[in-house]
Amino acid sequence: MINTDKKIVFMCGALRSGSSVFHLMLDCHPDIENPGEFDFLFDLVSDDGVVPDIDFYHNWLSMHRIFQSKSLIIDESLDYMDLIASFIDQLIVNSSVLVLNIHRGFQRIPFLFPNAMYIHLIRDPRDVARSSIGMGWAGNVYYGTQHWANSEKGWKQLEAKTSAGQFYQIRFEDLIISPKKILTDVCGFIGVQYSDQMMSYAQSSTYSKPDSSLVNQWKTRLSVKEVQLVEFKVKGLMLDLGYKLSGEPFISIGCVELVWLKISNKVFRFKFALKRYGIRLYFYEYFSRVFRFDSMNKQARMAMNEVNKGLLK
Repeated sequence: MINTDKKIVFMCGALRSGSSVFHLMLDCHPDIENPGEFDFLFDLVSDDGVVPDIDFYHNWLSMHRIFQSKSLIIDESLDYMDLIASFIDQLIVNSSVLVLNIHRGFQRIPFLFPNAMYIHLIRDPRDVARSSIGMGWAGNVYYGTQHWANSEKGWKQLEAKTSAGQFYQIRFEDLIISPKKILTDVCGFIGVQYSDQMMSYAQSSTYSKPDSSLVNQWKTRLSVKEVQLVEFKVKGLMLDLGYKLSGEPFISIGCVELVWLKISNKVFRFKFALKRYGIRLYFYEYFSRVFRFDSMNKQARMAMNEVNKGLLK
């Protein structure tokens, strides 16, 4: 457990849930500091609270693209808990409220920060699935929903460990359609006054102002079968989170189709990775990882990080 008297808020939302634009909005507030993604704080913590070996963690961070972008200083004399506490100290600016974006493993956060506050950002999984394909994470919408489902299951576990006053839930769709209202409510939860500066993010980023056409794109961009696949896989979670089903006939998926979905997913991801990294770098990383040539694999991972950085929006 990490003891701190500073107010820390974790923005919990699955990848492609709109967390990037929400981060920009929050970070433009004069009394909020939101430096972006910080999953590396919890990724190696087990679901029962066991923290990683500190030497392994140091080496893992040395190849972690997101960590490397944060300019945080590692004090190698510290154990895991104290190291995380030192990262938090480095991030806090004056009296600003610190908000950190987390995409997964939400249920692990209370082991380190039992008194934290949480903002739960949710988005329609049909749009998340479509967006995941564009990112190269999945080859079809059936697999494109998987990380969303994992994140929301983690949220349910976190919710069971916290009190109602510790978290506030918003929808991406509402944030885009009524940004000022939602941001005013979020600020009230955090304990600061709403600022019009939150809507100035478009002036200093590549993201445009809220556009209602970004809401419910699945209605025009997914086929009926794709909608049915998503709803087959995550129907229960969708309903729990208040998302209505499309009304399309509910389908079942047999073993043959499941095998085909799995194969097509793997083939798509393989082709996407080859196109992004090139044949040489892709196989250099793969074989150095399989045969545990650690120094070679680190070189490959760092080269891949450079490729990924060049593609950031």
